[in-house]
Amino acid sequence: MKKLLSLIRACMTSDMNIFKFKKKKDKKKTSLLFPILLGAFLMLGIGFEWSMLFEQTASVHGQNAVIALVIAIATLVTLIEGIYKSSSLLFNCSDDQLLLSLPIKRSTVLFIRMFKFYVFELLFNSILIVPLIVSYLFFAESITWTFYLVAIVMLFTLPVIPIVLSCIIGSITASISSRFKYKNLVQIVVSIIFAIVVLLFSFQEQGFMDSLAANINNIYNMLSKIYYPAVLLGDLCVNFNAISFIIYLVATVVIYVLTIYVLSLFYFKINSKLKKRSSSNNIKIKDMNLKSKSVYASFIKKELNKFFNTPVFVVNAGFGLVVYILLIIVSCIKFDGILTALGEQAITLFDNYKNMSIVLLILIVVTSFTTSITSSVISLEGRNINILKSLPIPTKTILLAKALACSVLTTPVIVLGIIIFSIKFKVSIIEFIMLLLLSFIIPLISHFIGLIINLHYPKLDSDNSAEVVKQSTSSAVSVLLGVVLLSISSSLIIAGLIFTNSIIVLVLSLIMFGSIDLLLYSYINNKGVKLFNNLSI
Repeated sequence: MKKLLSLIRACMTSDMNIFKFKKKKDKKKTSLLFPILLGAFLMLGIGFEWSMLFEQTASVHGQNAVIALVIAIATLVTLIEGIYKSSSLLFNCSDDQLLLSLPIKRSTVLFIRMFKFYVFELLFNSILIVPLIVSYLFFAESITWTFYLVAIVMLFTLPVIPIVLSCIIGSITASISSRFKYKNLVQIVVSIIFAIVVLLFSFQEQGFMDSLAANINNIYNMLSKIYYPAVLLGDLCVNFNAISFIIYLVATVVIYVLTIYVLSLFYFKINSKLKKRSSSNNIKIKDMNLKSKSVYASFIKKELNKFFNTPVFVVNAGFGLVVYILLIIVSCIKFDGILTALGEQAITLFDNYKNMSIVLLILIVVTSFTTSITSSVISLEGRNINILKSLPIPTKTILLAKALACSVLTTPVIVLGIIIFSIKFKVSIIEFIMLLLLSFIIPLISHFIGLIINLHYPKLDSDNSAEVVKQSTSSAVSVLLGVVLLSISSSLIIAGLIFTNSIIVLVLSLIMFGSIDLLLYSYINNKGVKLFNNLSI
């Protein structure tokens, strides 16, 4: 048991230092203050939403349905997040050789992997479930000691089923990809397809939360058919039943243990295949024509290779572009349906102005500020950062190349959407040209901001890409700042349309966003260069 605990502690410390920075001791508390405040802020906002749901259903005594609904939402979000993480937390880990060389059972190695996965998802679930528990205390008709028992058990067991499902999907994806030459490509495609299916399903169910009080029975019945454990936990919180509670607890433990056993039968075989490099027996050597490339072209190619060789990076950072294209296609097919989903305010605003170029501009803004790619590009250099710094290349060239590489990913996709949208809705030539310019200028703001934030909050000592891409302070700050910029920019664009016409709004947007690009570029050339030169590990 002591050996097992030592192994768990050693493996967890390599990945659980999510908000750990190498700074002076007197700054350590300050470094930890931000993530704590960020977590508290998120819980406060989420708790407010859950409180509104409880208040809506108070008249019809639907507290158990609200709990079931929140559990189902948490499970779905954890499932999606878990699928992205399974590739880096279970397969092809950096410490495989060390663990497999130790005199321990391979099943123990798998258990440690699964336990690490469980702890990550437990922390993630707590952001959703702890506010639910606290909110219920204010709206419950009566509270008994059994509620606290169920709440504690619910908090610790809720991640199990989505983890099991994500492990199954992740194992199938890894098994399929291990049979192909381009392993990462298969994994990326399967993950994106699954995320798209979940997204399309969520669009179909988006309206039921607004009419929760009126349709509480229908929602409750729907959840009982789709995901019964959520309904069971909701009932146990309100009306405790000892037999049902024991059955749930035993079933959860059995499912988790059984999954570890079944997965262990083929886990190491899949893992070994993923580490193999595909080769061909028929090797032909032809005359080599060496072509010189510019520094920017070489660095951009390097960044693109790193991006596409990191599946969790592609899915997490590039999924916004997939959503953008889907929204463009759906808008061209059924624009009225999009307006209905956005609500009466959006319908009224569009009826008053009916300008499609501004609609497209807002889509570009939303996509640009919710697609955070550069927030991880410095951290992903990891222990190679000193090699990169030693190259005889100006630092500002390295930093600008990273931003331009991300523009190579985002701008062509946005331009494709502009062309499709403009043809369908007959956008004027002048507006079309200005939108093309904005397709480069607006995403560049997001790339510069992500780069600056990553320079301020680097994470160079991570052992897997999932920790850098999804759980670093840099990623969290970039996402939150992107939401703020999205809100401000959209409000300014809509306000501009109220007082003037669309062409002037587009011209002002070019001036505003272009000026922000210049300011950020100047910051990177001065402060950013100093921050990069001070990086070390």
